[in-house]
Amino acid sequence: MALRVEGGRVADVRIALGGAAHRPWRAAVAEAALIGQPDTAEAFTAAITAELAPARKGPHNAYKLPLIRNAVVAVLEELRDGTTARRRAEQGGEG
Repeated sequence: MALRVEGGRVADVRIALGGAAHRPWRAAVAEAALIGQPDTAEAFTAAITAELAPARKGPHNAYKLPLIRNAVVAVLEELRDGTTARRRAEQGGEG
């Protein structure tokens, strides 16, 4: 994922989901929904919820939807706050 915020609003975002479907999934609906929106957990949640709305839920995959939603929101918050790079640096990786 990638997130660029300008003035507290999402200027650009890229969201790709692996392991969510039979092939990698670019979250184009969520990306489009976020452009120009405030960089808040509420906006992130609404966007990924819209992305996941048409997903077919079955007995063997229903658990994935809240897992994906929560993970996407958490990573977008980390990207917004800069904590992802800080955590990598603390773990000995590049920032």
